[in-house]
Amino acid sequence: MGQISEAKLELVRSLIEQAPDDAVRNLLLALSADGGRDGGLSKVQRMVECEASERRARNLTFAPVAPLCAPPSAFGGLRFPPRTLSLIWNALKAEAGEDLAAARARADDWRGPESSADVFDALCARVVRGLREEDPAFAPSAAAADAGAGRSVLALALEIAPLVRRALDQMPEWLGRMNSEKAAKLRLTYRDVVAVAEDAGPLFFEMLAAHLTEPWLILRIISGEMDRPNEAYVSGSELAVFGERVLSDIDRRLAALTEFHPASGPAGARAAAEAAHATTVEIAEVEQSINVSPTGPWGSRLARQKKTLAATVEAHLKAADAAVGLALPLQTVRLGPRTARGVPKLMQDPDPEKVAKATALLTFISEVRTSAAAGGFASARAKAVEGLEERLDSYVEDVLEEIRSGEDEHRDRARAFLDIAAGFCGLVRDEKAAQIVRRRAAAA
Repeated sequence: MGQISEAKLELVRSLIEQAPDDAVRNLLLALSADGGRDGGLSKVQRMVECEASERRARNLTFAPVAPLCAPPSAFGGLRFPPRTLSLIWNALKAEAGEDLAAARARADDWRGPESSADVFDALCARVVRGLREEDPAFAPSAAAADAGAGRSVLALALEIAPLVRRALDQMPEWLGRMNSEKAAKLRLTYRDVVAVAEDAGPLFFEMLAAHLTEPWLILRIISGEMDRPNEAYVSGSELAVFGERVLSDIDRRLAALTEFHPASGPAGARAAAEAAHATTVEIAEVEQSINVSPTGPWGSRLARQKKTLAATVEAHLKAADAAVGLALPLQTVRLGPRTARGVPKLMQDPDPEKVAKATALLTFISEVRTSAAAGGFASARAKAVEGLEERLDSYVEDVLEEIRSGEDEHRDRARAFLDIAAGFCGLVRDEKAAQIVRRRAAAA
């Protein structure tokens, strides 16, 4: 590659500074793995290493608010533009250079909860002053925050950041089985938060929720603070937004499940099954965290959602048998005056489109297995699987008999259909069942 000019290095530096954190980490890993790089790439690697170190210090400093500075999520929640953090950090470089150096040193020696975060908390407090006093150095970051939840919300979030930082260390315990001791710690933390500002309570839970991979679990922490509240109480409180957000997310996932079409293939089927699974998990979380009433606004909505979930899944389950019938067609053969029987129709090659649709529906049936009991459609799935197993077993035996008959006219086509049936068996039962069918086909 040779030497890189300073102009190009500045361009690379600019691109690295604008890249997401994941991209910087991946680039650093790629450059570190290349032991035989030339001088130009060595400069790029040092540049990336400096940027990664800087971001580590920045992200540790603003850890309580960092997940809020991200693109909007489908689940919803309070957000600021992603560039907000880098703008704040740039302002601190001009206003608090020595404190930033201390933060970098602390980040390099960070050992988790056993390390003191006082340097980070002091920088958060410095940003709060800059935003509230309209310090010109923080004008760009304030403008960026206004494009999201607003500079006043960001200032309050940074003001309670020390409390949230300590709460994040406790969160794994709060998400587990709640007891009186854990609940007492949670309520004490919440009391300290609202002592900072009366309206800081919802923001506290917003900041915790932003750190959760499954954001609906915030209901578990809210339940611990409110001692599993009644629906009427929490739905009328300032924390009602969190329950409404979960219920809206359930509606969103149910819509995706309803819109699933076999033409979307196995990937679409897996996405639909994931929507069904997430729906069952979120419904269970609401019911476990909040004492809902069958006639209340949330309880009645949950009842409708559960009914929609079961009905939608059952509709897809019922469609699978017909789809398999089209992918593995039969023809009627009369065995006597009043006796007829369906046998494999082997006059035409398999229809790829029909096979793909059947495969998608069977993939869906396979993937929703773990959600069936909690989702209320276990019996419907068991019935559908039983019918499919009978259909496929009969079809496999008939095709094997056709192959063994010694007639060469449809033998290749029969083997093609048999391979399709083996794949279907693998989805309806397991891969071992598919392997058995394929071994029997090879031996026929």
